Amino acid sequence: MINIGISPCPNDIFIFGPIMRGIIKTDLRFDFCLDDVENLNRSAIDGLFDVVKVSYGVLPHIIFRYKILTCGGALGYKNGPVVVSKKYNSIDKLTGKKIAVPGVNTTAFLLFKTFFGELFHFIEMRFDKILDAIDSDMVDAGIIIHEGRFVYQNLGLTLLSDLGELWEERFSLPIPLGAIAIKNEILDISDSIKGLIKDSIGYSFGHFGDSKEFCKKYSQELDDTVLENHITYFVNEYSMDMSGIAPALAKVLNIPENIFI
Repeated sequence: MINIGISPCPNDIFIFGPIMRGIIKTDLRFDFCLDDVENLNRSAIDGLFDVVKVSYGVLPHIIFRYKILTCGGALGYKNGPVVVSKKYNSIDKLTGKKIAVPGVNTTAFLLFKTFFGELFHFIEMRFDKILDAIDSDMVDAGIIIHEGRFVYQNLGLTLLSDLGELWEERFSLPIPLGAIAIKNEILDISDSIKGLIKDSIGYSFGHFGDSKEFCKKYSQELDDTVLENHITYFVNEYSMDMSGIAPALAKVLNIPENIFI
């Protein structure tokens, strides 16, 4: 039995749903666990999963235990985390203020620190709690990921920064958000798992309506447009194969190139 951890977000369910549902046939047996991305990051640090979705921000902490598959992840353009606020209209005004972050190991937090430093009061919370925390004035701003980046305007919140745009301007690379890590002990079946993931993605796109409905069982947002945007932004050609950009990403992120397989 291969225990695998993914998030309940539409892109992960879209990618792995056909495997979860037994549509993609295989002799391998999987036990799926769905959890918040930061919990998955911490689980990866502790080596609790055989295969696990992680943030690129946590890779330096797990490279001794895992390799990264060149498929199944979330990379792309125009899909990065955003910083929003109810009370402020500039990052400069947030120095010393409370900023909600979806986890210290997330790529979102890594990107924020890369561009704006650490002179803020960061408060960790689940990604799906951040918008409400901003709206209720529990925090002064927040870094929004997943479905939230498509709906923050509905709460009248102000966009202070699109971290993905900053990344693209500086590095001319797709934003490295999520990756699929596989434990060193089972690298002998990595090609088989990669094949299953690619077949699963192909099935989901070939049966888009059915796959989207399955995503609704786990999604925070049920609006069809939000779901479709989430899927098409985060599941793309890099989800099928990101090996071509792996060397450049490794250099920018200061991680070994051979972590990608």
